[in-house]
Amino acid sequence: MTREGSGKTAVLMMTPYVLETNKALIITPSRLVRSQIYEEYSNLKTLTKVNVLSDNIKKPKVYEMKGLYKEEQDNLIENADVIVATDRGGLSLSRVEAIKRKFDLVLIDEAHHVPAKTWTEILGNINKAKHVLFTATPFRMDKKMIKGVTVYNYPLSQAYKDGIFGEIQYIPIPSAQNKDYLIARKAESILLLDREKGYEHFLMVRANSKNRAKELEDLYKSETKLNLKRIDSSMDSKKVYQIIDELRSKELDGIICVNMLGEGFDFPNLKIAAIHDPHKSLANTLQFIGRFARTNAENIDVAKFIAMNDEELVIENKELYKSDMIWQEIIIDLSENKINKEEMDKVYIDEYSIDNKDQIDSDSNLSLHTIRLNCHAKLYKVVGFDIHGKFPEFCNISYGPFLNHDDNTVVAIGKGYENPKWYTGDNVKDEENLLYIVHYQEQTKILYIYSQVKSEFIYEQIVESFSKSYEKIPKHEMHRVLGNLREFEIFNSGMQNRFNESGESYRISAGSDVSQAIDPSTGRLYSAGHVFCKAISEEQQITIGYSSGSKIWSSAYTNLKDFISWCDYNGAKIFNSEMVVKTNTNFDYLPIPKRLDKYPKNIYFADLSGESYNNPSLVYYKNNENEIGIVTDLDISIIKIESELITIQASIREYEQTITCDLNGNYQSFEDEILVFEGRQNIGLATYFSSYPLTFRTTDDAMIQGIEISVGDPEAIVFSNQNIKSIPWKEKYGTNVSLEFRTKRTCKKGKSIQDTLYELLMENQEIDYIIYDHGTGEMADFITIHNKELEYEITLYHVKAMSAKNYNSSVGDVYEVVGQAIKSTIWLKSKSILLQKIKSRRKSGHCEFKKDQL
Repeated sequence: MTREGSGKTAVLMMTPYVLETNKALIITPSRLVRSQIYEEYSNLKTLTKVNVLSDNIKKPKVYEMKGLYKEEQDNLIENADVIVATDRGGLSLSRVEAIKRKFDLVLIDEAHHVPAKTWTEILGNINKAKHVLFTATPFRMDKKMIKGVTVYNYPLSQAYKDGIFGEIQYIPIPSAQNKDYLIARKAESILLLDREKGYEHFLMVRANSKNRAKELEDLYKSETKLNLKRIDSSMDSKKVYQIIDELRSKELDGIICVNMLGEGFDFPNLKIAAIHDPHKSLANTLQFIGRFARTNAENIDVAKFIAMNDEELVIENKELYKSDMIWQEIIIDLSENKINKEEMDKVYIDEYSIDNKDQIDSDSNLSLHTIRLNCHAKLYKVVGFDIHGKFPEFCNISYGPFLNHDDNTVVAIGKGYENPKWYTGDNVKDEENLLYIVHYQEQTKILYIYSQVKSEFIYEQIVESFSKSYEKIPKHEMHRVLGNLREFEIFNSGMQNRFNESGESYRISAGSDVSQAIDPSTGRLYSAGHVFCKAISEEQQITIGYSSGSKIWSSAYTNLKDFISWCDYNGAKIFNSEMVVKTNTNFDYLPIPKRLDKYPKNIYFADLSGESYNNPSLVYYKNNENEIGIVTDLDISIIKIESELITIQASIREYEQTITCDLNGNYQSFEDEILVFEGRQNIGLATYFSSYPLTFRTTDDAMIQGIEISVGDPEAIVFSNQNIKSIPWKEKYGTNVSLEFRTKRTCKKGKSIQDTLYELLMENQEIDYIIYDHGTGEMADFITIHNKELEYEITLYHVKAMSAKNYNSSVGDVYEVVGQAIKSTIWLKSKSILLQKIKSRRKSGHCEFKKDQL
């Protein structure tokens, strides 16, 4: 790796002499660079000038291959010692069997192109020859690996010290609307001033498209006195070379370019850059700056870059186009940090070895360096990690496993098979390659699992394969991943309802900053669920999320080494018991659950998890191919409560199953009778509950889920006596309180409770609509709607006849009417649910409007 302008081409030309080569092929990325190398190699001007070769050395026979291979070129190719071609020409030549065998050396100029298909095929076709690669930017935007061992790296900082990479100066223009005009006028004044000082400087105007280049050509022609010409890929070679000759002969003041004259172009008098459209990548930026930082010419001064100070470009998280940026230091740091990281990544990948050679296709060109994955992991605390554990058979491992013993990581690729959505048989399957990663952090005893199929069943099968025992990480420890962060913006969060009176067990909020909707009252009613947010970590913006299911994730995509570092970084925070989390947002109002140490005796209720409600899975009975419902159809009853074990019964239709749960959140059953479709297969109900634990509630408002307990706030919901309104049923209205509603058989018993309630509702002038819905499957006996200015107020009324002789003497009456009221709140969960229920009831002949029509 050598710097732009540091003599890379000279080193390339010297290589065949050092390696005592008979015949060499040089591949370049452009026709312009091809011609430059051809001329240089033909006369050896640079190598003889610096006394690497003597003046009287015999010059090599060099052939510039213009275009694709043709048979009439055979004699020229046969007689040449060195052939210089572009990638397209080189590819056509490499496919000729009789010719490709004669090369004993292939030299690649601008080797960052090598991962591209054409360049890779050239090296693959001429695989018996030595390959030597040269580049100033040994990294790519697509993160593909440039294969090879680094023989020499000439750092940019050393090139600057040696005077090969010259000083660069940024000239900012204050942000304004007439950007192009201001840059053009500034470029003209700088160029004319430098020439007045005796410097032989020329200007390059940078545009990002042909249309933009034409616009700028017209602008410079009308608003400046500079003589510029435009170069772009639509022009033929003859036209481009003509303009280059005019530039070198100083007939022009400069050129306007669209991604041309970048790689390899040598004209050190280009010293002023007018950047109307900045590059978007570090590699292109370095190549571009390299054109201007060269020092191998007389009468030149520092390179100058003119751009609008509008923060348009951020490269590697550095805002280059800010007026306070010291370009010399920033560019050197960016370049060397990037190159060093690429080298460290290669060294890391080399640490992996195949655990079982029989499990991988020997013809595969798979490289772990090319893996880029989204940051997502399932975490367990484990005992007895075994790096040689075997992936479950259903993972269908086809590549690997690859083992890294230094950091306890296993990587494998398996096959996934699924029926197409349009097919219900067994003979046609869609095949998918699935990535699996298992990483063990020895310091924290945490095992991280990456799986593209995010099934709890698969996670648990994998952790069982690689450890002796395991347990999930409680939420209050997972919460620590938010530690040491600042400037939080929470755009997705979940809250567990500890009271569940509205029919809502788990609330999910999404938006630009959902924490603003949380207030102290919310914190008294809800506990923290999952969270996904944006924050600042060490001056860098990140995203991070965690869930009660011991999962962490980010929106970032990264390579394998950085993924493992990401896991270890968050694992260290989870392990740190002294870590204090403060988001300084309203999210801090939500209490974080604690570890459960025993089951309270006052548990009275069991409910499904929020995840089960959000995405209910199908339920089957053993040996029955037809589903019998979904998980939300299950009825859960508490059978027995012990300090370390709770026994429940799950039933659906005529099927039932008894299940126990211990303090570690492990559900077990004597026999799997009820099955749940999870991931890509049926699993036992106990296994399902282990992954999606039930929520238990106590009479003092505590909530238990999995291995954690959220303690209720006794002041959160306080019943007020003002909520009780007394009605003089007999005294004023003459109601028969033992008659709930009238029928033909009971019409002679007098006025029913429903009759009286209807009369009361009609007297209320604030009510706009009255709906009567008594009957099987009712929402309520009466539903009233009050149209307020900004909202609708919906009230559900339930009535129950008095069965006892005296008022308030039957607990059963209270239980029945209160139970109906609580169940009916599910229809108020959202406007759409309410309207859909009303429509459904109307179709079946219910929901009779007693006052007005919708």
